[in-house]
Amino acid sequence: MSEAQRCPICGERLGERRCPALGALICSTCCGTHRRKSIACPPSCPFLVAAERHRRERRARELARLWEGFVEALERRRMAELLPYLEGLRMALAQLVHRYPAEDLEVAAALRYLAQRLSPIELVEPYVPRLGRPLEEVFLELVREGKADPDALKEACQGLAAFVEEFTSEEEPDRFVTALLGTYPPEEPEKGGLIIHP
Repeated sequence: MSEAQRCPICGERLGERRCPALGALICSTCCGTHRRKSIACPPSCPFLVAAERHRRERRARELARLWEGFVEALERRRMAELLPYLEGLRMALAQLVHRYPAEDLEVAAALRYLAQRLSPIELVEPYVPRLGRPLEEVFLELVREGKADPDALKEACQGLAAFVEEFTSEEEPDRFVTALLGTYPPEEPEKGGLIIHP
């Protein structure tokens, strides 16, 4: 292997992947090891896109397993009435984090903020997390319209916040968000086609 074919990062393996950030061919090991750490990968990099998709799918499978146990525990405690609220919260959060990237603790803070807003005790100047206001707009409207029970919704917010805090990790502060994005991938934009009028 010639010097020109070697990965410029490790200098040992064959450079086989075109790195748009470095403008060079690097090996797959260095690509995976240094991606978004010491290499400023552009969002359009096909290796970054593929790795993120696989990560989301892996985390979504982990979330599904743990969520199943969480649901079973709620059913044993005769709290199954919270399940539609929990699912609604998860779906709303997925839509939000597709638009506003966030970490797990920001998601938990938004859930706790919504729980506080559903409480009869009003804080004078509550801290408003970034995702808190959009979440509040959706769910407080449902409460006002009589489509959601405020006590059950509050309990669901607190339960989901605790679940998120348990699921996250210091090494991966967006573990829950990643799993959520894998569970609820972004909707594909509709492909334009010919419109035929009779």
